[in-house]
Amino acid sequence: MEKRRFAVIGLGKFGFYLARNLAEHKQHVLCIEKDEALVEAISPYVGEAVVGDASKREVLEGLALAEMEQVIVAVGNLTQSVLITLYLKELGVRRVLAKANDEDHAKVLSLVGADRVIIPERDSARRVAQSLIMPNIVDFLPMMPDFCVAEIEPPPSFVGHSLAELDLRRRYHVYVIGVRNKFSDKIALMPRAEHVIDRDEVLYVMGRHVDVEALSEK
Repeated sequence: MEKRRFAVIGLGKFGFYLARNLAEHKQHVLCIEKDEALVEAISPYVGEAVVGDASKREVLEGLALAEMEQVIVAVGNLTQSVLITLYLKELGVRRVLAKANDEDHAKVLSLVGADRVIIPERDSARRVAQSLIMPNIVDFLPMMPDFCVAEIEPPPSFVGHSLAELDLRRRYHVYVIGVRNKFSDKIALMPRAEHVIDRDEVLYVMGRHVDVEALSEK
């Protein structure tokens, strides 16, 4: 797997474990946190960790964050996370993933430019619920370490074309197992071949890690 560059801003529980997990998967990780003790704690695990207040634009400007594959804003404070997200987009960061505390927080982060917003407690609860409802799926997936299920945004060239026209199984060796509108929690499973991709949709695809990664990079 190609080594990617990520930055994690904020080292609360979510940010700390996310940074450590990315590093364990051999990715280059830069951490930014104003608490020196937390920076010292994460330093043995990641490529680089710096002490700094990311809510100050000049701190972000000195870190070449536009070169990162993705920047994760893991700051819990609403005002600070919104300000950091806004600065990152103004500085030309390609993709910003932001952590929200609730739905209202998530809406504000999306409005200021976050490319993806997650609510860890809600998203984790959904995954646990699914594992309880379908335990056989949870038992089955670890037997296929090379495979994954991923949520991806369709590239502009996909919009307006049907799944049959795109023929992703042949071209990318992945299966589209679900489609969801970005503004809804409902997932349409096993979409029909004539389903036409909309610009406000995300796709759930299954395939080998390398194939899913190739499609997401497109």
